[in-house]
Amino acid sequence: MRFYLFFSALLTVFSSCNSGSKQTDTPTTEAAATSPDTVCYQQVTGRDTTTLRLVVNGSDVTGELAVLPYEKDRARGPISGTLADNQIRANWQRTGEGVTQPYEITFTLAGDAVTWREGERVEQQGRWILKDPSGGFEYKVLKTECR
Repeated sequence: MRFYLFFSALLTVFSSCNSGSKQTDTPTTEAAATSPDTVCYQQVTGRDTTTLRLVVNGSDVTGELAVLPYEKDRARGPISGTLADNQIRANWQRTGEGVTQPYEITFTLAGDAVTWREGERVEQQGRWILKDPSGGFEYKVLKTECR
């Protein structure tokens, strides 16, 4: 959101500097549609923290997921995927305990929250997928300000 406000202010300054020549302004809605939007989510339970940062550019999504339980196996890494119908199908380059593994993960956007399932995984074609996509534990993180 800050980027959008900064971009709009910058666009206003540059367009006002044009002295007398004809110009075609891009409507603000077009600028907003083509510029990436960064959204952050977080869940803190006791001393455990889970954070998700998403950069949405049209249907392309990148970002970072960090699952940081207190005194347990921590995992973090970049994600990249595609947004369609309030779901992001992504690959997570999960790094934990010195090992990086590609995980398949599906995020569901629901208002000011994002959910996804985690559970037993099996390796399939070099990626770790959920053995039972409807079972396991459901993470739910709420929207927060990006830092």
